[in-house]
Amino acid sequence: MSTPNPTKLLQVFNRGKPCGWLGRSKQGFWFHYSSNSSSQPWVSLLMPPSQNFYQHVELFPVFAQYGESLDELHRRNGTQLGTLSFANPDNPVVKQPLRTPPPLMPGQSALLINSQVAQLRRSFADTLVHPETTWPLVQQLQAIKNQADPNNRLHALRWSLQAQLSNGYVLHPRPDMDAYQQQLFGFEALTSVLNLNRRQYCALTQQPHKLALLLAEVARTYCKNAASEIELIQRLFPLLDTQNVQSFLVYDLSNNRENRDQPTVIGFEFLPAN
Repeated sequence: MSTPNPTKLLQVFNRGKPCGWLGRSKQGFWFHYSSNSSSQPWVSLLMPPSQNFYQHVELFPVFAQYGESLDELHRRNGTQLGTLSFANPDNPVVKQPLRTPPPLMPGQSALLINSQVAQLRRSFADTLVHPETTWPLVQQLQAIKNQADPNNRLHALRWSLQAQLSNGYVLHPRPDMDAYQQQLFGFEALTSVLNLNRRQYCALTQQPHKLALLLAEVARTYCKNAASEIELIQRLFPLLDTQNVQSFLVYDLSNNRENRDQPTVIGFEFLPAN
């Protein structure tokens, strides 16, 4: 019985629109934007379209946060978190997003179409589902949100205020589909922004003081409401330190922006770790 050939090339989509190609070679991995326009959507804060071609020995962190290989990215077609999706031009896979939650183990999650709405806002899943064991953590995040951001000015943890426990599952809207921020296109894990692999990030969490300083510096560098973001990070730090919660940066690139070389970072987002 022959084994299928490993995937060597994927077309990359951003918000459903083709934005480039991701490939594998003997030297490692490469990514090529589909056009030379610097105004096209970014795939990562570290990979602006002002440079058209990128090479990396390991899978680029922005893609590695969704899978460890091109084959895994291909299998997750249409189900990954964020605005990126992938297709294999030689072996296309089309999967309907799940409409009912599959069996979930502690720590697992799934993306679902909300069957209660007549028309989907976008052409992919808009609901994130966790097992019931996540509910105490979500309630803790709700309390932290209310204490640190009583006026709901920050993007972070808005999803937790809408999370519900129903039939043994915890359901909440996807943060990158937040009704407050319909123009988002970038939702990037902190490990990707810092260009760290999972092993390097785990090593960083073994130095809590250094991790706290790094998160605060990222907030000061990228975020408009840095002081409020840092206060929220301090309240969340016990959960970040134990890796029960993952941190992301959410950024926006509007078509009418004059300076297209630097997206606007809306702020941090925090999700239960998968």
